[in-house]
Amino acid sequence: MMIELQEITKKYGSKVVLDDISEKIETGEFFVILGPSGAGKSTLLKIMAGIEKPDKGRIIVDGKDITNLPPEKRNIAMVFQNYALYPNMTVYDNIAFPLKMKHIKKEEIDKKVKRVAELLKISDILNMPVTRISGGQQQRVALARAIVREPSFYLLDEPLSNLDARVRLIARGELKRIQKELNGTFIYVTHDQKEAMSLADRIAVLHEGKFEQVGKPDELYEFPKTKWVAEFIGEFPMNFLPGDIVGEDNSIEIGFRPEWAKIGGDLTAIVYSVEAVGENIYLFCKLKNKDLSIVILSEERYDVGDEITFKIIKYKKFKEGKLIS
Repeated sequence: MMIELQEITKKYGSKVVLDDISEKIETGEFFVILGPSGAGKSTLLKIMAGIEKPDKGRIIVDGKDITNLPPEKRNIAMVFQNYALYPNMTVYDNIAFPLKMKHIKKEEIDKKVKRVAELLKISDILNMPVTRISGGQQQRVALARAIVREPSFYLLDEPLSNLDARVRLIARGELKRIQKELNGTFIYVTHDQKEAMSLADRIAVLHEGKFEQVGKPDELYEFPKTKWVAEFIGEFPMNFLPGDIVGEDNSIEIGFRPEWAKIGGDLTAIVYSVEAVGENIYLFCKLKNKDLSIVILSEERYDVGDEITFKIIKYKKFKEGKLIS
């Protein structure tokens, strides 16, 4: 199902939460809405679900205007952060519940539940109470309950945020696999940019009520349209220095990722912190009162207080907070 957002605006009193948002989401796309807490991500998802009404704008699904349809008429499935499972039911009954509400025949329900349980690899826990399974399993049950309805599209509101880091990593891979097998249209909200980068076909970065940039993960990383996106996207923010440091006009800023700098060169900085991340070492430095992060190989050794020299091998130019080249 192709979904089109047309000039979606939402206000709470005088505060504009969503400001004239327009975007097309393609059939079978994993579309991630990324932004900091309070950016309006969940509000936008609730408007798409029909839980809230926009003050202005329309939602079009395969050419049909669903803006004023109630949630139950939209044929959507929503998975929340807290999963919203029924604690007094088994895994099987939780998954079957939406089908029972539609008065589907028992044999058909059984067939659908077992098929989706196999897809999510939870067939072995169908008879267990949901209160006795792990957080990762509960997340799969919530997703199974959404999938079994065979909705037009899926809305997921930070469904992995309650999981610990290791389980979250596994769940991300499984979620992507499931979405591809279903060829489903997934719209996923998160504040975690690493999660967004690993899951998304495209990411919409929501900032101050607008989509600051929409694009593929590598596009946002390599070509951030604004300084704000450049600092928000990436495990560590993009570094910024005055342009004249590398022979550019001093009215611009140059931005470079930690891996776009190499040890040995004519720039000098002082290390104030060192952090190991796998095979890489991140040096946090100061150069003319500017904070920088530079990634080096683990074989190279530096300590706090060391002076380093480096060169920038790749960078982007920004003027007045916007990318110019």
